[in-house]
Amino acid sequence: MKNIAILFFVTIMVSCSSNAPQAEVSPGLTKDQLAPTLKKIAETGKYDTVLEDLTIGLENAGHMEEAVSVQNFPELSDPEDVKKLASKLADSLSK
Repeated sequence: MKNIAILFFVTIMVSCSSNAPQAEVSPGLTKDQLAPTLKKIAETGKYDTVLEDLTIGLENAGHMEEAVSVQNFPELSDPEDVKKLASKLADSLSK
């Protein structure tokens, strides 16, 4: 009976661990892509498709304050406010 319990436990462990899907994590934007992406957002006010990659890229490049700032884009109700903040951030990266 003990052997059956061990066999059952091992079977469950093997089946659970081998079929688990792996989550993919974006590598983010490269350092060279950060300022141009922010400039594009400053022109268009659209950020939805690049927000995650932009945030990860900023974090990877050591721009933690800027990464926090871009996470505030969804909270800004006026697209003009998004454009202003993106322009300010692009300028700070260009310095």
